[in-house]
Amino acid sequence: MRFPRAGAGLDLRVVAGFVALYCLLVLSLPFWERVLEVRPLLTFGDGLRLLTFGLFAYCAILLFLLPLIVVPPLGAPLLALVLVAAALASYFGDAYGVLIDRVMIRNVLATDPGESTELLNGRLLVRVGLLGIVPALVVLLLPRARDGWRRATLRWLAAFGLAIAGVALAAALHYKDHAALLREHRELRQMLVPVNLLSAVGSYIHEETRRTLPHEPVGTDVKLGRSWAGASRARPRVVVLIVGETARAANFSLDGYARQTNPQLATIPGLVNFPDVTACGTSTAISVPCMFSGLGRAAFEPDRARARDNLLDIVARAGFEVRWYGNNTTCKGICKVAPQLRPDPAGHPDLCLPGRPCMDGAMFEDFERGFQSLGPRSLIVLHMLGSHGPGYHLRYPEAFGRFQPACRETDFSRCTVPELVNAYDNTLLYSDHLLARAIRFLEGMSDRVDSALLFVSDHGESLGEGGLFLHAMPYAIAPDVQLKVPMVFWASPGFSSRLGADPACVARQRVLPRSHDHVFHSTLGLLDLETVARDPALDIFASCRQPVVNMATRPASGRGGG
Repeated sequence: MRFPRAGAGLDLRVVAGFVALYCLLVLSLPFWERVLEVRPLLTFGDGLRLLTFGLFAYCAILLFLLPLIVVPPLGAPLLALVLVAAALASYFGDAYGVLIDRVMIRNVLATDPGESTELLNGRLLVRVGLLGIVPALVVLLLPRARDGWRRATLRWLAAFGLAIAGVALAAALHYKDHAALLREHRELRQMLVPVNLLSAVGSYIHEETRRTLPHEPVGTDVKLGRSWAGASRARPRVVVLIVGETARAANFSLDGYARQTNPQLATIPGLVNFPDVTACGTSTAISVPCMFSGLGRAAFEPDRARARDNLLDIVARAGFEVRWYGNNTTCKGICKVAPQLRPDPAGHPDLCLPGRPCMDGAMFEDFERGFQSLGPRSLIVLHMLGSHGPGYHLRYPEAFGRFQPACRETDFSRCTVPELVNAYDNTLLYSDHLLARAIRFLEGMSDRVDSALLFVSDHGESLGEGGLFLHAMPYAIAPDVQLKVPMVFWASPGFSSRLGADPACVARQRVLPRSHDHVFHSTLGLLDLETVARDPALDIFASCRQPVVNMATRPASGRGGG
């Protein structure tokens, strides 16, 4: 195989060098701002170290770009594609403080069109157009030299060797300083464009294409516990597990926030609030599969979780009816045993406005309508859209816009931080209303159904603290506002009686630190399902269980009858 003979034009390796320089100096401005923040220029020596660090960063970018031009006909299109993607990554890093890693790529691919359109705004289009599309077109239109394959290979090897030499030179001059900087501030690795983007995509592809793990059965020994004795004559029992979206504990008034964002929940008798709960991840794509997997945060891996039975699989195996009401993107592969019941916009015209995702009230209405058709034992999951940004103002009806002025933009640069916080707090006010409504609905059914409700958010949110917005920061460096989430629990008297759970004891459990690791085991405990998969040490309610009174011998009427 021979390429056309050499002709006039730029060598593709030179083009890659200019693209690397452009990425370093223009698209990586948030990277350099962070570098100067943690390593300010105070002396002449600081300046020399900054120069060698710049050399290191430039050569690192070049080493990631050179593999894209190994096949010359594909080189320019791939460089152009990288420029556009790098401009997008640069925008989100600058506008929201987003760091690009494998989890962020997973989040992007899991985002539905409705959520994606909320991120579109004029500033994004202008910036990506000027800093991404225009340079990409220049790369595509530049005349390029055509070399024979031998010369092209030699020049590619020479460029690769020079890049390696540049890295070695920077390391030789200031290795300790650069190594310490990258070790102490790992976020820099997710800020250097397009190294962050290309490495994250490569890591994601590697994770997704690894050999499929064999199926791991979990909870195959599951059986009904003692409280189910005589269940054929007992009243129906249901557990409602509500998964919140982007609600952070820092803005929950039940957790000490100065504003009253939980006015209705605060009036619910018997409500137990857990003020110290830590999420498994900082994004829905990680946290939700993690809390349903039973693996716990320390052992959680997406591919392993996909290959094993989760909470819903075990509950369904025990003969329970399982329902998944979803107003979020998807159930993240969890609800294989239960169809996703999504709101029909036609049935909720006031809550499902054209071109927008339905508000959560539509899902709660469907939950109430479907409640009458439940079987004798059920687990119902409601997956909220909650406080998902950046379109906070799209998550609640006008009647819940108590905190004003509230940001009504998805481009955060057009709002002040207080306006952004107002809009976010309004989403919590609406969620508070829906949760209280669900509890009161169950309370109204307590003469016929014994029920319990557990609410926990999937992760938190940054609202400008430290220049960060939204969520999905790498877990190791994520701020507490993204990791600490609200969790509340309520049970009807009949449910507590049949389970043998002392309400006063349950209330005392709120003082202990909890995490998403407890959700899997506590839900199995609430359903009174016995299996080796359930760890009593992670069941919040296990220590409150008393010897169960066999209610099956009592009349099927009155509180807790059956």
